[in-house]
Amino acid sequence: MPLGQTNRQWRFAKRPKLGDPVSRDLFRLETGDVPQIGPDQMIVRTICLATSPAQWGYLVHDNGMFQPLAIGDVMRGRGVGEVIQSRHADFKTGDIVTASLGWQDYSLQDPTKQPPNIKTILKVENPCRPLTLALGSLGVDGFAAYFGLLDIGKPQAGETVVISAAAGGIGSVAGQIAKIKDCRVIGIAGSDQKCRWLTTDLGFDGAINYKTENVGERLDMLCPDGMDVFFDNVGGDILNDALAHLALKARVVFCGYISTEYQPGIVPGPRNYTKLLSQRARLEGFIVFDYVDRFPEAEQQMRRWLIAGRLKNTEDVVEGLDAMPDALASLFTGGNKGNKIVRVAPDPNGLPSLS
Repeated sequence: MPLGQTNRQWRFAKRPKLGDPVSRDLFRLETGDVPQIGPDQMIVRTICLATSPAQWGYLVHDNGMFQPLAIGDVMRGRGVGEVIQSRHADFKTGDIVTASLGWQDYSLQDPTKQPPNIKTILKVENPCRPLTLALGSLGVDGFAAYFGLLDIGKPQAGETVVISAAAGGIGSVAGQIAKIKDCRVIGIAGSDQKCRWLTTDLGFDGAINYKTENVGERLDMLCPDGMDVFFDNVGGDILNDALAHLALKARVVFCGYISTEYQPGIVPGPRNYTKLLSQRARLEGFIVFDYVDRFPEAEQQMRRWLIAGRLKNTEDVVEGLDAMPDALASLFTGGNKGNKIVRVAPDPNGLPSLS
């Protein structure tokens, strides 16, 4: 496919304070030139962009995890795209890749400059339409659910698994995998509509609306013998409530902490951490790219579950690069079910359907 003449880019315009909401005025949309390719580089045309709460970390001053953006930088964001030009031996024109493409139509990628301990520019080996799958169930969010639950949570048939942010991109997949493993699954979400979606559409055994219900009391009712696995995406008060309801030898999968991640000041730690001792439980964090060498394993198994109808692809797709700021903001106001993905361009011709 020929290169376009211009490159639309969302650039970082104003640094927020910790605790400020994500808003459109933090960014400005500009039109620039398509990048020029150099040795060992490639140009990728953006097809779809993912949103993640972690992107907020790029906007604030150094928080110890993310290198913050400078004012004027193109906003970072992971996406799936098509290689339009390549001067790298491992990638050819027409390849489908996932990488940090940024909020723009075209990006310059240099696989030789990836961090030594992590591989973030990845070829999609079995691309299929819709390519949104490569950012959801067959992408890093799906893989985070897969490895976090199965490698760290290690659920056994008949056990009780509780998922926080259960209607999000990772939680909705983790809960479905737990059901595939014959577990009893309880989801925690932020609206009655999401709770109904979890139980009616995804097959969860119960759901808690943390905004209108007392989470601790509901866990007493739904998990009278405690929970064997807690897959946590939020931290904060919900983590405290979960720790108070751990079964003996429980496993806590620490995947994220969106409820406190960007609060100003010193964020208090969990008050009920002593339950880890009394219940002989374990809490373990992970980064999905730790498992990059095993991504093909997850992709193959998740694909089989999708084809068999045992796993539903959970995504919320909006159209157009112009929608990026609002799509990111919606993650912090509960405005999504599943992965929030922005489609920037159509899928390339000739891609097969999922099979």
